[in-house]
Amino acid sequence: MADSNIFRGVNSIKFNQRFKDDNDCLDYLSQIKWENGFVCKRCQNDKFCNGKNPYNRRCTKCRYDESPTTGTMLEKLKFSILIAFHIVFKISTKKKGMSSLELSSEFELRQKTCWSFKLRYNKL
Repeated sequence: MADSNIFRGVNSIKFNQRFKDDNDCLDYLSQIKWENGFVCKRCQNDKFCNGKNPYNRRCTKCRYDESPTTGTMLEKLKFSILIAFHIVFKISTKKKGMSSLELSSEFELRQKTCWSFKLRYNKL
């Protein structure tokens, strides 16, 4: 999700059809993160099994359980990943972006939460 042009040419109807819930978002992230295969961050093993949560991958050697959000701007997110996807969509498709106040109002989050998330996004 680092590329601000990722949603260029995608309208909100197509976006909403593709990302209906958190599972759709996690599935998308896991496909991107491990498109070239899984390699454990701790022991470099390339074998895995299902992790603790859906879409997590657990190393079969050291048992490290990795989420698709680990190492991304979505790691340790305090609100729904679906809302995060929608915020990124809004910011990246509006010519002037959106202020944290506008995001706060639209997504019913605290303004400071939206401001912090926008900082993460802008660092990419």
